[in-house]
Amino acid sequence: MKRFLTIAIPAVMLLTACGNDAVSFKSVVYDNAFALEDGGKDSLTVSIDIEYPVPAGNKRSQNITDAITASLFGNAYAAMTPAEAASAWADSLAAEYRESNMELIEMLKKDGGKGPFPAMSWTADKKGETTGTFKNVINYKATTYTYTGGAHGGAWEANMNFDSKSGKLLEQEDVFAEGFEKQAGRLLMMHLNDGRDEESRISLLVDEIEPNGNFSIGPDGVTFTYNQYEIAAYVFGVIDILIPAKEIKPYLKIGMNFYD
Repeated sequence: MKRFLTIAIPAVMLLTACGNDAVSFKSVVYDNAFALEDGGKDSLTVSIDIEYPVPAGNKRSQNITDAITASLFGNAYAAMTPAEAASAWADSLAAEYRESNMELIEMLKKDGGKGPFPAMSWTADKKGETTGTFKNVINYKATTYTYTGGAHGGAWEANMNFDSKSGKLLEQEDVFAEGFEKQAGRLLMMHLNDGRDEESRISLLVDEIEPNGNFSIGPDGVTFTYNQYEIAAYVFGVIDILIPAKEIKPYLKIGMNFYD
Protein backbone atom coordinates (compact mmCIF):
# COMPACT_ATOMS: atom_id res chain seq x y z
CA MET A 1 0.00 0.00 0.00
CA LYS A 2 1.37 3.35 -0.97
CA ARG A 3 2.42 5.78 1.72
CA PHE A 4 1.39 9.40 1.61
CA LEU A 5 2.20 12.35 3.80
CA THR A 6 0.26 15.59 3.64
CA ILE A 7 0.48 18.91 5.41
CA ALA A 8 -3.04 20.27 5.74
CA ILE A 9 -3.75 23.99 5.50
CA PRO A 10 -4.01 25.72 8.89
CA ALA A 11 -7.46 24.91 10.24
CA VAL A 12 -7.32 25.77 13.92
CA MET A 13 -6.59 29.14 15.50
CA LEU A 14 -6.74 29.44 19.27
CA LEU A 15 -7.19 32.80 20.96
CA THR A 16 -5.74 33.39 24.38
CA ALA A 17 -6.89 35.78 27.06
CA CYS A 18 -4.66 38.45 25.49
CA GLY A 19 -6.83 38.39 22.36
CA ASN A 20 -4.07 39.07 19.84
CA ASP A 21 -1.76 36.28 21.02
CA ALA A 22 -3.20 33.68 18.66
CA VAL A 23 -1.67 30.29 17.94
CA SER A 24 -2.49 28.46 14.71
CA PHE A 25 -2.18 24.71 14.19
CA LYS A 26 -1.98 22.51 11.10
CA SER A 27 -2.16 18.74 10.72
CA VAL A 28 0.56 16.32 9.72
CA VAL A 29 -1.17 13.26 8.25
CA TYR A 30 0.51 9.94 7.54
CA ASP A 31 -1.04 6.63 6.41
CA ASN A 32 0.78 3.49 5.41
CA ALA A 33 0.51 -0.29 5.40
CA PHE A 34 3.56 -2.54 5.81
CA ALA A 35 3.17 -6.10 4.54
CA LEU A 36 4.58 -8.75 6.81
CA GLU A 37 6.01 -10.52 3.76
CA ASP A 38 5.94 -9.91 0.03
CA GLY A 39 2.64 -11.10 -1.42
CA GLY A 40 1.19 -11.84 2.01
CA LYS A 41 -2.15 -10.71 3.39
CA ASP A 42 -0.96 -9.87 6.90
CA SER A 43 0.16 -6.30 7.51
CA LEU A 44 0.78 -3.47 9.92
CA THR A 45 -1.41 -0.42 9.28
CA VAL A 46 -0.29 2.95 10.62
CA SER A 47 -2.50 6.04 10.76
CA ILE A 48 -1.18 9.34 12.13
CA ASP A 49 -3.00 12.68 12.32
CA ILE A 50 -1.34 15.25 14.58
CA GLU A 51 -1.85 19.01 14.91
CA TYR A 52 1.28 21.13 15.22
CA PRO A 53 1.66 24.91 15.72
CA VAL A 54 2.61 27.25 12.88
CA PRO A 55 4.74 29.02 11.92
CA ALA A 56 7.48 26.58 12.87
CA GLY A 57 10.38 29.01 13.13
CA ASN A 58 9.74 30.69 16.48
CA LYS A 59 10.62 29.53 19.98
CA ARG A 60 7.02 29.19 21.15
CA SER A 61 6.07 26.89 18.29
CA GLN A 62 9.24 24.86 18.73
CA ASN A 63 8.58 24.32 22.44
CA ILE A 64 5.08 23.04 21.71
CA THR A 65 6.20 20.92 18.76
CA ASP A 66 9.02 19.24 20.69
CA ALA A 67 6.71 18.35 23.58
CA ILE A 68 4.02 16.91 21.28
CA THR A 69 6.53 14.85 19.31
CA ALA A 70 8.20 13.50 22.46
CA SER A 71 4.85 12.55 23.96
CA LEU A 72 3.54 10.72 20.90
CA PHE A 73 6.73 9.19 19.50
CA GLY A 74 9.36 9.32 22.26
CA ASN A 75 12.29 11.54 23.18
CA ALA A 76 14.46 10.02 20.47
CA TYR A 77 12.28 11.70 17.83
CA ALA A 78 11.93 15.12 19.49
CA ALA A 79 14.67 16.76 17.41
CA MET A 80 13.02 15.75 14.10
CA THR A 81 10.45 17.69 12.14
CA PRO A 82 6.89 16.36 12.61
CA ALA A 83 6.91 14.73 9.17
CA GLU A 84 10.29 13.10 9.78
CA ALA A 85 9.20 11.85 13.20
CA ALA A 86 6.00 10.26 11.87
CA SER A 87 7.84 8.46 9.06
CA ALA A 88 10.79 7.33 11.20
CA TRP A 89 8.55 6.06 14.01
CA ALA A 90 6.41 4.09 11.54
CA ASP A 91 9.50 2.54 9.94
CA SER A 92 10.80 1.53 13.37
CA LEU A 93 7.48 -0.07 14.31
CA ALA A 94 7.39 -1.91 10.97
CA ALA A 95 10.83 -3.39 11.69
CA GLU A 96 9.64 -4.52 15.12
CA TYR A 97 6.46 -5.96 13.59
CA ARG A 98 8.36 -8.08 11.09
CA GLU A 99 10.96 -9.21 13.61
CA SER A 100 8.25 -10.24 16.07
CA ASN A 101 6.13 -12.21 13.61
CA MET A 102 8.21 -13.66 10.78
CA GLU A 103 9.46 -16.68 12.71
CA LEU A 104 5.96 -17.52 13.92
CA ILE A 105 4.36 -17.11 10.52
CA GLU A 106 6.94 -19.44 8.98
CA MET A 107 6.02 -22.06 11.58
CA LEU A 108 2.31 -21.65 10.83
CA LYS A 109 2.93 -22.02 7.12
CA LYS A 110 4.90 -25.22 7.66
CA ASP A 111 1.87 -26.59 9.48
CA GLY A 112 -0.32 -25.89 6.46
CA GLY A 113 -1.63 -22.45 7.33
CA LYS A 114 -2.20 -20.10 4.40
CA GLY A 115 -3.24 -16.92 6.23
CA PRO A 116 -4.21 -14.30 6.78
CA PHE A 117 -3.57 -14.90 10.48
CA PRO A 118 -5.57 -12.45 12.67
CA ALA A 119 -2.86 -12.09 15.30
CA MET A 120 -0.31 -11.33 12.60
CA SER A 121 -1.97 -8.06 11.58
CA TRP A 122 -1.19 -5.05 13.77
CA THR A 123 -2.73 -1.60 13.98
CA ALA A 124 -1.22 1.65 15.26
CA ASP A 125 -3.18 4.89 15.32
CA LYS A 126 -1.92 8.20 16.72
CA LYS A 127 -3.86 11.43 16.99
CA GLY A 128 -2.93 14.78 18.50
CA GLU A 129 -5.32 17.71 18.70
CA THR A 130 -5.91 20.98 20.47
CA THR A 131 -8.96 20.84 22.73
CA GLY A 132 -9.33 24.55 23.49
CA THR A 133 -7.86 27.31 25.60
CA PHE A 134 -8.43 28.49 29.15
CA LYS A 135 -6.95 31.73 30.45
CA ASN A 136 -3.31 31.64 29.24
CA VAL A 137 -3.27 27.86 28.68
CA ILE A 138 -3.54 25.90 25.42
CA ASN A 139 -5.05 22.46 26.06
CA TYR A 140 -3.85 19.53 23.96
CA LYS A 141 -4.68 15.81 23.91
CA ALA A 142 -2.51 13.03 22.44
CA THR A 143 -4.17 9.66 21.81
CA THR A 144 -2.67 6.32 20.79
CA TYR A 145 -4.43 3.06 19.95
CA THR A 146 -2.48 -0.11 19.22
CA TYR A 147 -3.37 -3.69 18.45
CA THR A 148 -0.51 -6.19 18.39
CA GLY A 149 -2.42 -9.44 18.62
CA GLY A 150 -4.37 -10.91 21.50
CA ALA A 151 -7.92 -10.37 22.69
CA HIS A 152 -8.02 -6.61 22.32
CA GLY A 153 -6.01 -3.49 21.63
CA GLY A 154 -4.95 -0.79 24.01
CA ALA A 155 -5.74 2.92 24.20
CA TRP A 156 -3.60 5.63 25.79
CA GLU A 157 -4.28 9.33 26.33
CA ALA A 158 -1.99 12.15 27.44
CA ASN A 159 -3.06 15.68 28.27
CA MET A 160 -0.73 18.62 27.79
CA ASN A 161 -1.09 22.22 28.94
CA PHE A 162 1.03 24.86 27.21
CA ASP A 163 1.70 28.42 28.29
CA SER A 164 0.26 30.37 25.37
CA LYS A 165 3.01 33.03 25.40
CA SER A 166 6.14 30.89 25.74
CA GLY A 167 4.90 27.50 24.51
CA LYS A 168 6.33 25.96 27.68
CA LEU A 169 4.77 22.66 28.73
CA LEU A 170 3.30 23.08 32.21
CA GLU A 171 4.33 20.10 34.31
CA GLN A 172 2.61 19.11 37.54
CA GLU A 173 5.32 20.75 39.65
CA ASP A 174 4.86 24.01 37.69
CA VAL A 175 1.16 24.24 38.49
CA PHE A 176 0.65 22.84 41.98
CA ALA A 177 2.08 24.07 45.26
CA GLU A 178 4.32 21.99 47.50
CA GLY A 179 2.25 19.58 49.55
CA PHE A 180 -0.46 19.16 46.89
CA GLU A 181 0.28 15.45 46.53
CA LYS A 182 -0.70 14.83 50.15
CA GLN A 183 -4.22 16.16 49.53
CA ALA A 184 -4.61 15.01 45.93
CA GLY A 185 -5.30 11.38 46.79
CA ARG A 186 -8.23 12.37 49.00
CA LEU A 187 -9.71 14.66 46.35
CA LEU A 188 -9.26 12.13 43.56
CA MET A 189 -10.88 9.36 45.60
CA MET A 190 -13.73 11.69 46.54
CA HIS A 191 -14.56 12.48 42.91
CA LEU A 192 -13.71 9.13 41.28
CA ASN A 193 -17.33 8.11 40.73
CA ASP A 194 -18.89 11.52 40.19
CA GLY A 195 -21.74 11.18 37.70
CA ARG A 196 -21.76 7.36 37.84
CA ASP A 197 -24.68 5.26 38.98
CA GLU A 198 -24.26 2.30 41.33
CA GLU A 199 -23.81 -0.21 38.49
CA SER A 200 -21.05 1.72 36.74
CA ARG A 201 -18.97 2.62 39.80
CA ILE A 202 -15.26 1.99 39.32
CA SER A 203 -13.50 -0.76 41.24
CA LEU A 204 -9.86 0.12 41.80
CA LEU A 205 -6.73 -1.97 41.43
CA VAL A 206 -4.90 0.38 43.82
CA ASP A 207 -5.49 1.38 47.42
CA GLU A 208 -5.04 5.08 46.73
CA ILE A 209 -5.09 7.27 43.62
CA GLU A 210 -2.08 9.54 43.21
CA PRO A 211 -1.73 12.53 40.87
CA ASN A 212 0.12 11.23 37.81
CA GLY A 213 1.02 14.40 35.91
CA ASN A 214 -1.57 13.61 33.22
CA PHE A 215 -3.99 16.50 33.68
CA SER A 216 -5.94 19.18 31.84
CA ILE A 217 -6.66 22.67 33.20
CA GLY A 218 -10.16 23.91 32.35
CA PRO A 219 -12.89 26.29 33.49
CA ASP A 220 -14.58 23.67 35.67
CA GLY A 221 -11.37 22.59 37.39
CA VAL A 222 -8.46 20.23 36.79
CA THR A 223 -9.09 16.82 35.24
CA PHE A 224 -6.64 13.97 35.85
CA THR A 225 -6.58 11.14 33.30
CA TYR A 226 -5.68 7.51 34.10
CA ASN A 227 -5.06 5.05 31.31
CA GLN A 228 -6.12 1.43 31.04
CA TYR A 229 -4.81 -0.72 33.92
CA GLU A 230 -3.27 2.32 35.61
CA ILE A 231 -5.78 2.32 38.49
CA ALA A 232 -8.57 0.01 37.32
CA ALA A 233 -9.30 -2.99 35.09
CA TYR A 234 -9.36 -2.78 31.28
CA VAL A 235 -13.16 -2.80 31.18
CA PHE A 236 -13.27 0.70 32.72
CA GLY A 237 -11.17 2.13 29.88
CA VAL A 238 -9.52 5.54 30.22
CA ILE A 239 -10.71 7.23 33.43
CA ASP A 240 -11.06 11.01 33.87
CA ILE A 241 -11.43 12.50 37.36
CA LEU A 242 -12.38 16.16 37.69
CA ILE A 243 -11.35 18.05 40.82
CA PRO A 244 -13.66 21.11 40.83
CA ALA A 245 -12.14 24.57 40.59
CA LYS A 246 -13.07 25.69 44.10
CA GLU A 247 -11.42 22.57 45.58
CA ILE A 248 -8.24 22.67 43.53
CA LYS A 249 -7.69 26.44 43.83
CA PRO A 250 -6.02 26.35 47.31
CA TYR A 251 -3.33 23.97 45.98
CA LEU A 252 -2.22 26.03 42.98
CA LYS A 253 1.15 27.76 42.96
CA ILE A 254 1.35 31.52 43.34
CA GLY A 255 0.88 33.01 39.90
CA MET A 256 -1.38 30.19 38.65
CA ASN A 257 -4.48 32.40 38.90
CA PHE A 258 -6.84 30.22 36.92
CA TYR A 259 -9.82 30.56 39.23
CA ASP A 260 -9.59 34.11 40.61
